[in-house]
Amino acid sequence: MSEENVKLLKLMRFWLFGTFVIVFAAITGYIGLFTNRDWWMAIKAGFPIWGITAGACILWYVGYSLWLKRKPAK
Repeated sequence: MSEENVKLLKLMRFWLFGTFVIVFAAITGYIGLFTNRDWWMAIKAGFPIWGITAGACILWYVGYSLWLKRKPAK
């Protein structure tokens, strides 16, 4: 993999991790407001949403890395 593709892959990893952190914090905080500020209940209730987000981020990263490996180097 070329040096430019490695940079692109690292940038994609940064953005996908940031997306997951923002979704996790927002969903957990929002649910926490309605579960009497019980953090464990908020995490359990938000698991389907941020679990799907984590899975989507992982699949996107794997797909992007495979696409970059097929892309010809410049």
